[in-house]
Amino acid sequence: MLRLAPADGFIGRSPQIVEMLSMLARVAETDSTVLIRGESGVGKELVARAVHRQSRRSRQPFVVVDCASLHENLLQSELFGHEKGAYTGAVRLKHGLFEVADRGTIFLDEIGEITPALQVKLLRVIETGTFRRVGGTVDIKVDVRVIAATNRALETMMKEKAFREDLYYRLNVFSLAIPPLRERREDIPLLVEHFVRNSAIAPRRGVRVSAEAMDVLTRYLWPGNVRELENVIERALILCDGGVILPDHLPLGVRLEPSFRPADEDGRLVTLEEVERRYVKRVLEECKGHRQNAASILGISERNLYRKIKELGAAKSEPPAREP
Repeated sequence: MLRLAPADGFIGRSPQIVEMLSMLARVAETDSTVLIRGESGVGKELVARAVHRQSRRSRQPFVVVDCASLHENLLQSELFGHEKGAYTGAVRLKHGLFEVADRGTIFLDEIGEITPALQVKLLRVIETGTFRRVGGTVDIKVDVRVIAATNRALETMMKEKAFREDLYYRLNVFSLAIPPLRERREDIPLLVEHFVRNSAIAPRRGVRVSAEAMDVLTRYLWPGNVRELENVIERALILCDGGVILPDHLPLGVRLEPSFRPADEDGRLVTLEEVERRYVKRVLEECKGHRQNAASILGISERNLYRKIKELGAAKSEPPAREP
């Protein structure tokens, strides 16, 4: 079994993972900017932390920024800080996260969600290592390694003028692609064993997974990737009373053919966008329209989920969304 480090929890021995970890080890030794690509739930932050942990900056801060969770003005203040009196409510000086990460690493998750105006400011700090606080007039110099992650096609966004080409090329110095779980099924038993062994529930009961349940788990497509698998195992451990996880302890959607089948009834394969639309719709149905719970299962922010609902039309037949 191959993993990044005992505490990392990134487990796998499939050829795709072995190759990705080899590339990770090489780039970790440098100060190059890294762009991590992969679907929601594959472990992009885990990989970013591994790059930092194996770098010469490992004893310095590792700062995580969820670019999708804040509106532009708030995100700008979070990244670069603000001077006292810069705007209404700025009653004291605030140090930005680039300052906090000085000599360390900053991880910009969901980088594709930032606005074009903020992309310009981010480009400047990556190129020059300097920025100004909101309301400030003095350039601040920092030494920060940038790691970004996205589940979006930045190349398509560039063509649509939604993402700057110069920023893309600054971020995409070295790309690490994390394969989805459905493309490395041989890793599923290892991950299941890991989640059972490290659960706060299982050690007290010595739980194991039956061969029938493992067969179900390895056949499922896992659109939510590793995060979905971890949630399914936690649920099964809660329901399991006899020390053995059985198929009945797994969610119905996992045991049966998924409702977001990648092919229509006539066998025609559908687009990735259609697969995503069907899965988002299914999760919303399971959560009875509760967007906070659905976003948690999907591993994205509520803001990102709202955007997907609008873009994909995934909630057209859903009941009105309940407030969190």
